[in-house]
Amino acid sequence: MLRVTVIIPHAGGQELLRECLRSLSATCNVDLRTLIVHNGPVDDVDAETLALVQHVQVLRYERNIGFSAACNRGVEAASTDYVFLLNNDATVKPDTIGLLAEKLASDASIAACQPKILSLTSPGKFDYSSAAGGEIDRYGYPFARGRVFDTIEEDKGQYDTEREIFWGAGAALMLRREHYLAAGGLEEPFFAHMEEIDLQWRFRLMGYRVISLPSAIAFHRGAVTIKIGSFRKIYLNHRNGLITLFRNYSLKNLLKNLPARLGLDFILVIYSVIRADFVTARAVLSAMIWFSLSLPYLISSRRRVRKLAVVPDSKIQEHIFPYSVVWLYFVKKIKTWNELKAFQV
Repeated sequence: MLRVTVIIPHAGGQELLRECLRSLSATCNVDLRTLIVHNGPVDDVDAETLALVQHVQVLRYERNIGFSAACNRGVEAASTDYVFLLNNDATVKPDTIGLLAEKLASDASIAACQPKILSLTSPGKFDYSSAAGGEIDRYGYPFARGRVFDTIEEDKGQYDTEREIFWGAGAALMLRREHYLAAGGLEEPFFAHMEEIDLQWRFRLMGYRVISLPSAIAFHRGAVTIKIGSFRKIYLNHRNGLITLFRNYSLKNLLKNLPARLGLDFILVIYSVIRADFVTARAVLSAMIWFSLSLPYLISSRRRVRKLAVVPDSKIQEHIFPYSVVWLYFVKKIKTWNELKAFQV
């Protein structure tokens, strides 16, 4: 039987955590370990909560070290070949973890595998995170099969085919521990947001694949720790998106795509000011300013990432959406993956 460690960063929400652990207690067909990273001065993880699952361990930190660092400390402490990152506001079906682990065990070229992620609060709909599999366009804007920007589809089985994807959400993601550590783990300065996309881009540079396995199902509440529409969420998404492009693209593709990305972000700043959405305008502009003032970090981290590359960008480009999803969604009004894929080459 395969052994898996579930790693749960916990930055608050006792009842959320209990709901998560209750779902894990029903897990079948896998030898399960649970590692909770108690992330900062939040409500304690008490004995009653821990009793909901067997083989549980808690790592405690006095301050919130961020999602990225919490996951890294958990993976480092794990002793199993497979680790499953799971948000404390997510639940899984009994067979989900076993199915994902078996998929990784069946093919050494797979570094990560995500379940189909559905909304915990809107039954029948995909979750905002990576739905049935995350994708990314050439300018670094992420979207998913089942969710493009704010358009979230109902799950009607339209994406129930197992397939290769670009990224899976850290809210529920099975990983091969060896590959995770070899890639350097999640980039801790990201703190939260986009960190799993950056990691899985590195997996591709190293020659590994990422798979969506829709027969495995997870449910995610979403936006509990950092609220949708908040300055912090918008800022982290845009800042970390710029870092991800800078770190992972070849120099040729970076010079080709980064100026356009910066231009699109600046257009969003202007548009937000016109609409009197000063939170978005300030957040995106702050991300761009941070990016322009952080070249020493950007250059050194880019060198670290590019040293991992054994696959040319031309091969990775085959898995990146070749057009602007921003243009197609907001201007051409193309709202779903099934419509977008007509543009895929």
